[in-house]
Amino acid sequence: MLDNALQVPEADRLGSVEDLDRIVDADAQVQETPEALLEHMDDSSGARRVISLTELRHDMIYAGPSSYPLYEYKRTDGDDGPVAEDDVSETIGAAEVAERATEAGIDDGVVNPTLNLGLSEVNNDRFAVALASAYNDWLLSQLDDCPNLVGNAVVAPQHPERAAEEIDRVADEDDIVGIQLPASGLMPPPGHRQYEPLYDAAESNDLPIAMKSTVGNKSFGQQYWWAQSFPEDFVYQHGFVQMRNLTSILFEGIPEQYDIDFVIQGAGIGFVPFFTHRLDDHYLELGYEIPALSQLPSAYLSESFYWTTNPMNQPAGGDPQFAAMVNMIGPENVLFGSDLPHGVTDLPETVVDRLADTVTAGELAAVMAENTERVYGL
Repeated sequence: MLDNALQVPEADRLGSVEDLDRIVDADAQVQETPEALLEHMDDSSGARRVISLTELRHDMIYAGPSSYPLYEYKRTDGDDGPVAEDDVSETIGAAEVAERATEAGIDDGVVNPTLNLGLSEVNNDRFAVALASAYNDWLLSQLDDCPNLVGNAVVAPQHPERAAEEIDRVADEDDIVGIQLPASGLMPPPGHRQYEPLYDAAESNDLPIAMKSTVGNKSFGQQYWWAQSFPEDFVYQHGFVQMRNLTSILFEGIPEQYDIDFVIQGAGIGFVPFFTHRLDDHYLELGYEIPALSQLPSAYLSESFYWTTNPMNQPAGGDPQFAAMVNMIGPENVLFGSDLPHGVTDLPETVVDRLADTVTAGELAAVMAENTERVYGL
């Protein structure tokens, strides 16, 4: 049963998902392949030559042997069933994502990479820079015929100066509305001063920074190697990666130095109240070690950080933790994210059903579209 304190008056509730004017997805994904990216790399470059000669490119270029087959796991058939045997040389491009979004009742969306969420773990910084540029050019070619989709351009954090140049290169493209800073395996973590050129470029071009992690890579160094199965790795990766990165961003004063919005994707919202409390508690206890901040971490989170809904990690009709957490975070900081086209996808009607009794119709309209429109300037 819902706590009566959470419930909103009947007159203030949204009737159903059909009553929303617009639904905007803050976290859909295209699924690029190395073969697709090679078509957008300079024929004369060393990076293209090495990558083109490399077998098992998913594993050998992106962080070494992985504990699961990336694309077989993530792909679905037209009926949202997992595909056990799939041709991983084929991409899932923007047109197919747009089609699946329309079928799900989603009007518009912001797309992100899949393979290149592991870009931070590419050992060779020249390769990482080349892959980022190739992905962005591939993405722009994909979005040309998809008016209801825009995208986050990916950058290679291994080389912040080149990342800044890449931001400047693509910032004027109408289809680029933000920057994807791949969250897994950032070394050093993203609060480090070496990333200042990247943050300078994002701020000067008025682009938000999205951060999404991946799994099966070396995101936690030695800890990763002790995961003996994919699910043992998968359970904790997304939330743990984001907590580590965000603690660095906050305690090193990035929100104090830069006027940038951060969109935290794919880790759900279950950890956010706990994480916020821990940040504030340790700032109050040990603030003399954190001179970069002039206010509580929670104040920066409220002002500049946004959380996508996916995955909700709760069975339909279950206890109302998801709704309670949205209210604790504040509906103005929550963005609907589907995670299309993966096998586990959060649909608009599911999110609305979970929230309709506990947030007002206006707040639901913000979660399902208006917050994403505001953050990305749509």
